Amino acid sequence: MLDVEIVDSLRFGPPVGRTDLEVAVALTRLLYDDFVSHGTNGQGRRLDDETVPVVMKAHRTVLEGLALKPPVWPFRTFDGPRGFGSHRVGRFLGSMSMSSGVTHGPAGGLCDIP
Repeated sequence: MLDVEIVDSLRFGPPVGRTDLEVAVALTRLLYDDFVSHGTNGQGRRLDDETVPVVMKAHRTVLEGLALKPPVWPFRTFDGPRGFGSHRVGRFLGSMSMSSGVTHGPAGGLCDIP
């Protein structure tokens, strides 16, 4: 399971030997992979309704520290009153990958993230 204390500490700087950019990429991959997993078959998820807000907060802070605009997620959890449910998460990620500049940027698309 995810170590929430480590993720929360990322808001205050990267671990020794890592850069803010590496942390931003890792958090982006974690969020994206888990949202896709939740929106499709649910297998391979590492986050739950309690940990996803912690990761989103760290992600936002790290991106803002790099002077990047964080994404606006239309949900805060997978399910529940602030969640979108699996079908809505899948729909949102599908529209996100179709956005201009996302799939054809210099670093490749979100779907290209290994």
